[in-house]
Amino acid sequence: MEAAATTRKRVVLYLAPGLGHLVSMAELDKILAAHGLAVTIVITKPSYDTGATGPFLADVTAVNPSISFHCLPRVELMPVDSVHPEVVTFKAARASSSQLRDFLAGASLAILVVDFFCSVAVDVATELGIPAYYFFTCCAETLAIFLYLPVLHAWSAASFRDMGEELMHVPGIPSFPATQCFKPLMDHDDAAYRAFLRVSPYLCRSQSIIVNTFRSLESCAVDAISVGLCTPPGLPTPHVYFIGPLIKSKEVGVKHGQECLAWLDT
Repeated sequence: MEAAATTRKRVVLYLAPGLGHLVSMAELDKILAAHGLAVTIVITKPSYDTGATGPFLADVTAVNPSISFHCLPRVELMPVDSVHPEVVTFKAARASSSQLRDFLAGASLAILVVDFFCSVAVDVATELGIPAYYFFTCCAETLAIFLYLPVLHAWSAASFRDMGEELMHVPGIPSFPATQCFKPLMDHDDAAYRAFLRVSPYLCRSQSIIVNTFRSLESCAVDAISVGLCTPPGLPTPHVYFIGPLIKSKEVGVKHGQECLAWLDT
């Protein structure tokens, strides 16, 4: 048994420390572990409060012994020129690249699976010759927008917030007014917008994208992404697998801060 455990292929999942992405990522971990893979979750140690992330990870590893956890050292970040907290997450991942490289170099892993906010890790994986995959925790329509963002950027020099009710056209999803796009994308000069804009080429360079949705829920977006309609010109269309929905299982949950739910149940 011991020899078998040491020869199992190892998958490293590198993700942002927030609980929102962690829940579905943990469910993916359990699927991989059930197929005989050893799984290590790697996160950055944030400079901000992530709520119940620590207790949740402890629950996951306690219930699933084949899943281990590694926290990269905290990095000091310069003040960001944006009101959007996503910028801090992007910057933390970039600043942690050297620590991630050191960890992966000695990990003897088969593949790396990265979170959207940890896209810079694709560069590290390429440098080390490790296949890099994405796990996209949101829906296919959101993925379509982020893949297509460089095309929208080239289409108009104006910031979305200044375009009023002008419709944005993204393959696979209904057209929507520019001012109804995601808040971090409103201002072209904002650090958040620039960070999101850089993600699309990383997505296209990956081995494939695993998405937490299913075709019958978002068939138009799924089809548009799959045939390359959302891929910017000059970039390869990534292989995409739709495996959702992955939601929090009953065996692992966040037990903290749910007194209000218990009260509602009484």
